Amino acid sequence: MSYLSLLYSGVDEEKYSILKKLSLYDFYEELNKELVKELKTSPDLQTKYQYCQAKIASQAENGEKLINLCKQICNIIFNVHDILDKCNDKTGNKACNYMGYWLYYNVMSLTNNQSLVLNFYDPIFMYTTVNKSKFNNCTLTNFKIDKNKFYIKKILYEFNEIYDEIKNKISDEINLNIQSYCKHIKENFRFYNEVKDKCSNTSCEYDTELQAFKNKFNKTDVLEFIYEKCKYQKTSCKQGSNAEDDVPCLRTKGNPFLFLIFGDDPEHIINILLNFSLISAPILALFVILFKFTPLGKSLNKIKQERKKNGHKKKEENIQDYMKNYAAYLDSEMKNRVHLGYHAI
Repeated sequence: MSYLSLLYSGVDEEKYSILKKLSLYDFYEELNKELVKELKTSPDLQTKYQYCQAKIASQAENGEKLINLCKQICNIIFNVHDILDKCNDKTGNKACNYMGYWLYYNVMSLTNNQSLVLNFYDPIFMYTTVNKSKFNNCTLTNFKIDKNKFYIKKILYEFNEIYDEIKNKISDEINLNIQSYCKHIKENFRFYNEVKDKCSNTSCEYDTELQAFKNKFNKTDVLEFIYEKCKYQKTSCKQGSNAEDDVPCLRTKGNPFLFLIFGDDPEHIINILLNFSLISAPILALFVILFKFTPLGKSLNKIKQERKKNGHKKKEENIQDYMKNYAAYLDSEMKNRVHLGYHAI
């Protein structure tokens, strides 16, 4: 899978909308709101803005956009005094680090020319130095690496940061977004294995993030938790080594032959079978049988039985309602597709 699909602001942003509620991405949203506000134009600020224009060549590719971004950051540093306090994670200098990644990502979206990037960060460094007492002594990092390597660094860093919140989300067995969170875990594990062999020594630009990722997710208790909550199991990776002390690739528990044909995404399997059901009634019957024995059906039934045993009637009713609603959705979906198929003949 392309790492671009894992980026919060990448091509699949809508697909990962649930991530926006996590502290890191919620802070990114707050920063994005400031970028679209109208620039303040006091005489003092106008003087500061001129430093952006003096350092960044307007005739360069996206030069004007970089100048405008520089002015917006200047405005945030000097006028939005509580911006770093809007980050829900108050640990250490997390807000400053997050803003650093956010800013460099925005710069990389405009240029990969490192000379131009260096010129951009000159006024930014001056602004943070002059206003350091009101900007929590935060210095926004110029990572000084090209776009592709930065994207790898960013993905590894961000998943390491958001995992603890995701862990809390998937601990709640009636959270209807568990499958989406689990899929994000699986994709990041796969991504780690795709890029780790490209970083063979400590001079690699994202070695620190790789090691932090490995040290966090190769622990037995962490993996056992993911296996249990996501109904996943360890599988061999298509790329990268498969060492016992490393982070494994994951797949859904179930029939490996079925996954070989359809893949291991339950929603994808359901869509394929729904389409096939237009062709043949026996295939529709096969769909019902397969759905009954997929990990989703087994997992819901297991949760139902556990709740019944423990006397959690309210949660049991929620799960029963979910199963009924999902069954109704499938029934409606099949009827609609059969109806469309009939009229298309």
